Amino acid sequence: MAYDEQEKELMAALQTLVARFGNYDPPRLRKDGDIVIPLDAILKKNREANRSFAEAFSEMMRDDLGPKRSSTWVK
Repeated sequence: MAYDEQEKELMAALQTLVARFGNYDPPRLRKDGDIVIPLDAILKKNREANRSFAEAFSEMMRDDLGPKRSSTWVK
């Protein structure tokens, strides 16, 4: 099978497969020959926002603990 035919057949098969999954945009063939199947842009933004929120909350909780005291500390 010729390279161009194989590439077209692969892209058609990938488009059919990816169409079953709504969280992904159609596959694209980059100039360097790599195939990219991007995550939906809105989902990607939401995922990044959730990750940023989790990191900020974790940092806030870590800072809120205050200095660690020795177990021999007497009040």
